[in-house]
Amino acid sequence: MPAPATLPQSVLSVAFHLTHQCNLRCAYCYTGAKVQAPMCRDVADAGIDLTLREARSTAVSHLDITFIGGEPLLEKDLLLHIADRFQREAAGLELSFRLSTNGTLLTEDLLRTLLDRRIYVSLSLDGPPEIMDAQRPDAGGRGISGRLEKLIPTLLRHNPLTNVTCVVTPAYADRVAGSVQWIHEKGFRFITVTLDYSAPWTEADMRRLEKSYRRLSAWYWEKMQDEARFYLSCFDERIRTRTLAPLQPAERCGIARRQFSIAPAGELYPCVQFVTTEKVPAFLIGHVGAGLDRDCAGHLHACSEAPKPECAGCALHDRCSTWCACINFASTGSITAASPVACHHEQILMPIVDDLANRLWKSGNRWFLHKHYNPAYSLFSQLEISLGEI
Repeated sequence: MPAPATLPQSVLSVAFHLTHQCNLRCAYCYTGAKVQAPMCRDVADAGIDLTLREARSTAVSHLDITFIGGEPLLEKDLLLHIADRFQREAAGLELSFRLSTNGTLLTEDLLRTLLDRRIYVSLSLDGPPEIMDAQRPDAGGRGISGRLEKLIPTLLRHNPLTNVTCVVTPAYADRVAGSVQWIHEKGFRFITVTLDYSAPWTEADMRRLEKSYRRLSAWYWEKMQDEARFYLSCFDERIRTRTLAPLQPAERCGIARRQFSIAPAGELYPCVQFVTTEKVPAFLIGHVGAGLDRDCAGHLHACSEAPKPECAGCALHDRCSTWCACINFASTGSITAASPVACHHEQILMPIVDDLANRLWKSGNRWFLHKHYNPAYSLFSQLEISLGEI
């Protein structure tokens, strides 16, 4: 199933962690205690200055800025200040902004403000109300699903391309297919599914997850017959490693090399997973006031890229997610050891996805071929979705 590979874009990705505070208490949150310790304006400005220097010194063409927390909209004025400064001062650089939010503080006026600045919203939404209320209650233990369901039509009206991140935990391993279908039925067309890699997954949990993925495969098949426009990360990214080629090192996240995270107090870390209220000095790579510690950053990057003995001889090695330092850290506390959760996950998911892709290929499904072999598919689909032609 060959197709031409594409060259990676020259991108520097920087995450501004605006606060450690959050109005939710998600069961799987990795960021530590929820404390009132927001990023101050001076730290934000120093972070902007550092980012612009790094972008120009490394000759990247694109700056990808992510706003994260805690809940970043608790510091919306600072968020807007950062976006405005980049738009004024990043001459010659392509800019993209992403906001990772739980959605509870979004209003129609705020959505307009964000879209005016081209800040792309990514919403955390784990599935139907019973899952959301169990996994993502507010600080008082109350469910938030009702508030989010009221928000969804407004959000999609302003941004039909909104991405949803759906976290799968062992407790709801058998519900991933139903969650994806529910999210799709609500009108979302960009769905990122990820596991809670820090959880203690059992063999029984994985078997339940495998059965749910098989149901999801049947749903995907039906959607291809209907020529539905959508992106489903857990399937589409793995199909991509068949139709194009395995991700090359230059296309991966680039921990501590083409990306870094700025903590609320100004510390620099190699990726988002390392920014917590429980400090992890072994992964500190600088401060906005002093700049990047390139020796430390280079060492961490080399450690994350080093071959993992436990992966030797595995037929899936070049296609699986165990290259991700954040996943490995969440699961093992190390960036040099492959996550056993990720390994087991890939072993159950990859055969399901490959079987689906092979059947669609052999059937000559026109929409599958268009989606996975036409380089213009993404652009066409985004235009169609944004114009409501779906």
